[in-house]
Amino acid sequence: MHATNPRWNRAPLALAAAVLFCAAPLLAQDNRPTAFTNARILTMKGALIERGTLVVKNGKIVAVAADATAPAGARIVDCNGGTLMPGLVSAHSRAGFAPQPTANPLDAMMRRGGGRRGAQTPPPDSGGRGAQNAAATKAVERLDPKQDVFAEMLRAGVTTLALTPSGDGLPGFGALLKPDGKTLEALTTDDDAFVFVAMQRDSRVKKILKDAFDAAKKAVEARKAPKEAPKPEAPQGEQKPGEQKPAQQKPDAGKPPEPQKPGDAPKPEQPKPQDPPKPEEKKPEGDKAQQPAQEPQAQQKPEEKKDPNVEVLADLLEGKRKAIVQVGSGADLLHWTHAVGKELAFPRAICAEAFDPQAGSLDLVVEELKAMKSIVLVPPSLSTLPRSRFVTNPCKTLHDAGIEVGFVLGDAPARVRIAFVRLMELVRHGFPRDAALAGVTVVPSKALGVDASVGTLEVGKKANLLLFSGDPLDPASELRSVWLEGQKVQDDTAAR
Repeated sequence: MHATNPRWNRAPLALAAAVLFCAAPLLAQDNRPTAFTNARILTMKGALIERGTLVVKNGKIVAVAADATAPAGARIVDCNGGTLMPGLVSAHSRAGFAPQPTANPLDAMMRRGGGRRGAQTPPPDSGGRGAQNAAATKAVERLDPKQDVFAEMLRAGVTTLALTPSGDGLPGFGALLKPDGKTLEALTTDDDAFVFVAMQRDSRVKKILKDAFDAAKKAVEARKAPKEAPKPEAPQGEQKPGEQKPAQQKPDAGKPPEPQKPGDAPKPEQPKPQDPPKPEEKKPEGDKAQQPAQEPQAQQKPEEKKDPNVEVLADLLEGKRKAIVQVGSGADLLHWTHAVGKELAFPRAICAEAFDPQAGSLDLVVEELKAMKSIVLVPPSLSTLPRSRFVTNPCKTLHDAGIEVGFVLGDAPARVRIAFVRLMELVRHGFPRDAALAGVTVVPSKALGVDASVGTLEVGKKANLLLFSGDPLDPASELRSVWLEGQKVQDDTAAR
């Protein structure tokens, strides 16, 4: 007899566990009202509530106060002194498009020479290859929703996820995602949430952007131009220009004939000679009969076909849409203003995925950013001066200049999980702690235009919550649970 291989005995159990994991719902459905009691509540709107209660019903916050009471029959979640704060808002991510790293991102940072400074290597410059004006294209249409990365981002604390398309120039619309969806329809909450603009220091990209926005300006002017009113018809009886007058009747017309005098014999009418009939001409086969010539009619000018990409940018210039303009460095921002002009203004946020010390980080173009009056999205990290190890804090410089600073959380769950570690480091180097937490909640929700429903813990907003064992910026604090619209997100380890 052959000995039984223990690996084969474990295979059915592993397969069954995988099936259970795939079938397990991401959210624990419970339609009862929920009361979070004994909680330290960071509302991100007003003063901190040291000990209070937050009540959720139908996915919305219905009460949040120190003296709020749980309704009868509500599910009670005792926070045991833990901290409640809003769910994370990621305003710039390519999760689902970008390949997920397998190595520890902290180790990767050390290998790149960032160390505790957190300096990041800027993304590679594509040199304008693939740049185009495809502003009306929807990035979410190319997305495969059946990926674990969205559920992992949710378990890491991202409850509002913005998906940005890849490419230079005007690659298309960014989308807003609800990370618990299993189908494209359930995953997508807004497939044209914002226009994404990717700037590069490349002549081809600059020309595409300049031509596109110049065309959009003309489209806006055409919209504002008054339309020609239809010409009034001439009143009845009035001669129209170019129209011939009808033949006038003689004065005797219409009178009865005079009576015949006696003796006058009627003269017989002489028959008029008729023309001999013409022989019928045979038309060659295949030729159609010629239609009688008709009088030319006034032809209407056909309406010109509008370019949807230009119309999207025209809506942007009119303030009907928002945009996120990605720049790689301070030099890219200067090239942006040179390409489209300093006077061009529309609702936008300026985003830098990484700090580029060689081409200048955004803290070196503070005055230009202040003139734009835009939110700035940057990585939650320190940087260095070019060719040196002198540590700088660009986030603090931007904040001290009065610019609203939000943070880019990245494309991978591993980077989201270390976001609070990086925020702690910023705070230790002088960045205000309230601004650090607002940078992952309030500010990115404003950049996306969804601050009316997420970003703070207020009555009427979605109950997207993070429950920490202590202060979120305390190194000893742990993320206990994530709640999406009042429903608890299941931990993946519990289903395995």
